[in-house]
Amino acid sequence: MSIVLLCGVLYGVMRAAMLIFTPANHLANRLLAALIAVLALYTAPYIIGFAGYYDAYPWLSFAPYNLSLAVGPLVYLYCSAMAGVPLTGQRRRPLHLLPALLQLLYYSYLFVQPLAFKNNWDTDVHRPYVEPVETLGLMASLVAYSILAWRQYRQSDAMPKEWARNMLVAVGLTVTFWLALTAAEWAWSGLSYFQRFPFYLWLAILISYLGTEGYRHGAVAFPVPAPAAIVPATPVPTATETGNLAELGARWRATITAERWWRDPELTLATLARRLGTNTTTLSRALNDGLGISFTELINRMRVEAVIVALSQHQDQPVLDLAMAEGFNSKASFNRAFKLYTGSTPTEYRRQGSLETQVSTSG
Repeated sequence: MSIVLLCGVLYGVMRAAMLIFTPANHLANRLLAALIAVLALYTAPYIIGFAGYYDAYPWLSFAPYNLSLAVGPLVYLYCSAMAGVPLTGQRRRPLHLLPALLQLLYYSYLFVQPLAFKNNWDTDVHRPYVEPVETLGLMASLVAYSILAWRQYRQSDAMPKEWARNMLVAVGLTVTFWLALTAAEWAWSGLSYFQRFPFYLWLAILISYLGTEGYRHGAVAFPVPAPAAIVPATPVPTATETGNLAELGARWRATITAERWWRDPELTLATLARRLGTNTTTLSRALNDGLGISFTELINRMRVEAVIVALSQHQDQPVLDLAMAEGFNSKASFNRAFKLYTGSTPTEYRRQGSLETQVSTSG
């Protein structure tokens, strides 16, 4: 069992090391590498304990492997970095990692103490008092930061959406598993190594997944939101100038149509604003207030309309190929958007079109 976990963890750590030296997305990649390292350290006591090292080397107790209070903050900070939120120069950002720093200092201090002191401390203080507080803090941190990270994902158009969503789903499943394991620990007054093995196996899989997919996406530069200080080429209309907003939105929609920018699968609100010579605030107001449609709705509607035209012109070509050519980056997002704007699935729509053609021809 230890070998299986060790292989998964070492593979993820190797990918984390590669992330550190990736030329693109320096901050985001380093935060993801730190998250992988923290998870790898968390699995270390289980791996060496199952291999019998604690019995052979009891002085290993209280080694500073447990930095679990950094997991939630690192997930949130990684999402913020992917969204282009500047983390440097903000005084409150380091405070997110303060609990993990206290964990490191606590375990580091105990680790260098004599074995007799550590054994007494573990029995008299750590297990009855420190460990329950630490566990409650960890559960609260995981839940709170998962919510914050998900909110960052929902609000940002800059981050790579598919990777961010998949990563947050994996983290959410891990948090759920972690909560269930903690509840089981309390309900049965502790679990054996064999009973904990599924959770640590899951962590090893998560570490490998984050390392593999994180490196694959981390090598591509994430979109950078346009700075708020950029002066737009078009004067910013006031909130009451609805007519101007509608005119501005219509002009920009025509430009998107003429340039066929919807075909770019990496198109975001920030990149579109830069192409139009404006900023994200003005663009959002022109679309939302002027046209009554959000950026995502506009682009997806354009893509669906283009796919509908392509379906009639290329009846023998796979639907998914047509969707990818028009800017959709996954089958799921295409099917969801197509169903939303047409009321039917792509396959149903194509079949219906074929039937109508047959009826028209026979008539």
